[in-house]
Amino acid sequence: MKQLSIILGVLLMPLWLLAQNPGKKLTSVRMIGRADSNRNAIYLRWASATPNSWKLNNKYGFILVRYTVIRNKQMLPVPEKLVLSPTPLKPRALEEWENLAKKDNNAAVIAQALYGEDFNVSINDKGAAKILAQSQELEQRFSFSLYAADNSFEGALMAGWAFVDKNVKADEKYLYRLKPAAPAKLLAADSVSVFISPAEYEPLPAVQEVIARFGNKGVMLNWDIQMLSQYFASYYVEKSDDGGVNFKKVNGLPVSNFDNGNGKQTRMFFMDSLKENGKEYQYRVVGVNPFGQPGPPSTIIKGMGRDMLAAVPNIRNAYVDKKGVLQVNWIFDEKGNNAIRGFLLKRADNIKGPYEKFGDTLAVTSRTTALKKELGASNYFTITALAKEGEGSTSFPYLVQPEDSMPPAVPVNVKAVIDTNGIVTITWDRNTEKDLMGYKIFRAQKKGEELVPLVDSIWYGTKFRDTLSLKMLNKRSYYAVTALDTRFNQSAKSILVEVKKPEVIPPSPAVISKFKVEGTNVTLNWIASSDSDVVSHAVYRKIPGDTSKPVVVRTFRGKDTTSYTDKGLTGGKSYIYYIVAKSEGGLTTPSEELTVITAQQANTEDAQFTRMYAYTQPEKRRIEITWDHNLQQVAELQVYKAEGGKQLVLWKVLPAAEKGIYDTNVQANTEYQYGVMAVFSSGAFSSMKTVTTKY
Repeated sequence: MKQLSIILGVLLMPLWLLAQNPGKKLTSVRMIGRADSNRNAIYLRWASATPNSWKLNNKYGFILVRYTVIRNKQMLPVPEKLVLSPTPLKPRALEEWENLAKKDNNAAVIAQALYGEDFNVSINDKGAAKILAQSQELEQRFSFSLYAADNSFEGALMAGWAFVDKNVKADEKYLYRLKPAAPAKLLAADSVSVFISPAEYEPLPAVQEVIARFGNKGVMLNWDIQMLSQYFASYYVEKSDDGGVNFKKVNGLPVSNFDNGNGKQTRMFFMDSLKENGKEYQYRVVGVNPFGQPGPPSTIIKGMGRDMLAAVPNIRNAYVDKKGVLQVNWIFDEKGNNAIRGFLLKRADNIKGPYEKFGDTLAVTSRTTALKKELGASNYFTITALAKEGEGSTSFPYLVQPEDSMPPAVPVNVKAVIDTNGIVTITWDRNTEKDLMGYKIFRAQKKGEELVPLVDSIWYGTKFRDTLSLKMLNKRSYYAVTALDTRFNQSAKSILVEVKKPEVIPPSPAVISKFKVEGTNVTLNWIASSDSDVVSHAVYRKIPGDTSKPVVVRTFRGKDTTSYTDKGLTGGKSYIYYIVAKSEGGLTTPSEELTVITAQQANTEDAQFTRMYAYTQPEKRRIEITWDHNLQQVAELQVYKAEGGKQLVLWKVLPAAEKGIYDTNVQANTEYQYGVMAVFSSGAFSSMKTVTTKY
């Protein structure tokens, strides 16, 4: 494979989307997962956290294990383990990269980082400088490969940094655990996990707040990246010059956020050149996630280039003096005087405008003006050079604010209503201040938790919609609103309002822990549901084979009662019991069923077995159980079995003449208990004879 040259103008630094998490202690690897849109696959991506761990993990690979934890909304008693990597996942051999590298530049970058002899780092042959240069080369291999993997999922698969699990079911939820295969002495033995279900697919959002500023044969685009940082690693800018019929990627290269991780960069900026002015061009932005999946296109932005003056005025200073007079001075290249017919001062209430004329046209040679006119709390001024021909040029806005430190009143009558889809509508009364700019809306997932803003700028209305995930475990969310004026003075937070999410996840089941049969009475003991919002536990009873509705024996509020005795049952009859836990939202979950038989013992001392033995036969992998009796009018024999000290349960029903039975379903080093009881023709039961043995 030919050696690749990396263009620093395109790949300035790595995205670090997976590898960095500022302010937190890092493991040696980070991992994310995503469900397929058809809900028949799970995509996994991971990345090493440091250059050294990257080098070791490429050498030794990763071990990926899947645990099936939930099936059909029920927690499995023991998670089902499946090793997805019989051999550690590591980069493919160099020769296998050739075809992919020819058609995918990002895959080629990964291959070069993994196998290239040189990575465009100048290395001095002497002393500490050589060590430093080698360290820098490893850092660059690590950084550029992570960036390239974020833009080539197929390359990440080839490198052993991704996996697609297609053997999944929509009604199951899995815990994927990834562990470096490197020896513990070389790399700390840690692991990372992702808990996900194929049913949890969520479509990618469209890029928001795309703004375009068209100029002389050029345009500057910018869009919000903070709100979608959890979704997208890079973006494609698409352009149409035929009225939106065809869109093509500008330069064919992704645009990425090269922020250093301090979170201060909230918008992405992109500049493009236009072939001609006066022709309409259309732009849209498409986000691409770390799995190489594109989101939907943003709203289309239209515009055209325009001829502008080469010289642009610039406001140097603007202020209100002690007499209340607005003083404005600006600069403008004297060489441009012959091309203009004067200057015009404009004002707006906000930076986006609209800007309106503020005074008469000023002379070509003027560079200052003084006006005594009424101003708002916030005033944005521009100075425009009026061209004799074509379009003039306008300065950047300049903010003038008379002193004002009083915040608006606290918003009142704040209400929050949630629907069955988890969409919350927050409303409040509009403030009456003339200099009111807007509002900020805050949310906390738990009471007492710090409130976080839901918008990164200003919300101008008095209604806001938020969407809550109904799959998250918190039952409630809390909202508050603050008001801001045009000086950015912010009020205190409103009264906290609470919303309770509609339930979609049934409560965890109760567990019948033990039972006791005394004559015609059955005593049940259970472990209550562990969910905090369970309002009741109901004991249900039914008869085997009976298709009629089960009987609700007793309902207990809350979780405090965990036992009940069902009295006055028919002797010698089978009953099925189960416990139903009910949540505040009305969802229910039944426990596993328990079958019991009430006793109807004969009242004679002769109604018992004379002997019972259990013989272990390891060579035949079985236990032989034998008994003897002198009982008369026996209809059948019931044999009971228990292992490991558990409760005896009915195992076999045998003809009256049988004197023994073999148990072939046994395990080594396990204690077994057996019992035998006779059922007489009258329906009465003998006493039970028991024996215990260890296999």
